[in-house]
Amino acid sequence: MYDSHRKVLFRTLLSLGGRCYISSPEGSVYLLELQPLPRLVEVVDQRCFAKKDYIWFNHIISLLVRGTGGRMLMVRYWRGMERFGGVEAYNRKELFTVDGITSRIELLEVDIAGRRLVPVRSLGQNALFVGLTHCLHISTETFPSISADSVYLGCRQQQSYGFSIYHINKKKNHRRVAAKHKFVYDMTRGYTPDARPYNLDEYLVHYVDRSHNLSKSCMNHINSCFI
Repeated sequence: MYDSHRKVLFRTLLSLGGRCYISSPEGSVYLLELQPLPRLVEVVDQRCFAKKDYIWFNHIISLLVRGTGGRMLMVRYWRGMERFGGVEAYNRKELFTVDGITSRIELLEVDIAGRRLVPVRSLGQNALFVGLTHCLHISTETFPSISADSVYLGCRQQQSYGFSIYHINKKKNHRRVAAKHKFVYDMTRGYTPDARPYNLDEYLVHYVDRSHNLSKSCMNHINSCFI
């Protein structure tokens, strides 16, 4: 899938084991090779989901995250299940509705050797923060204020999708998704948490959407500490 400038569309870059991997919006995964000439080598093929309206309007997004033990994880978000066979085609326990739109989130492991995506049922005592520029894997044993077994959206995605946290295995009387964090928008600084001081989760959902040219040295240091 290419844009009007003949550039490959991708969602995330991930460095793992000394190699650079790329995910496309629909969930295909490629390895970037530099020798003998730069090229993308297909690792996982998911192009059957690469219809233009899915991609251009963000009905499907796929984000790579470095997990524990050298694993590569993917969070894939499907927005508007009527476009993907309707709600009847899926386990209703996996679906959630926000602002009248029924969606689904998959947690997957990228099996490089097997060239496939393998469903992951739980993150255990960990959580993922996924955004436009960064994706983080966080231990809730180290940071107990973070909700375990959950996926946090970056602040910009929260504005678009209407929720902040997806709980992978929801508990009794526990909603699948949580309300958006409160952010204020400034023309020069973009979205910033409304509360002062920031809670850790508010800081991280803001951080994963920050552009690299705005990231200060302390932000980069905290990134390496969390990983």
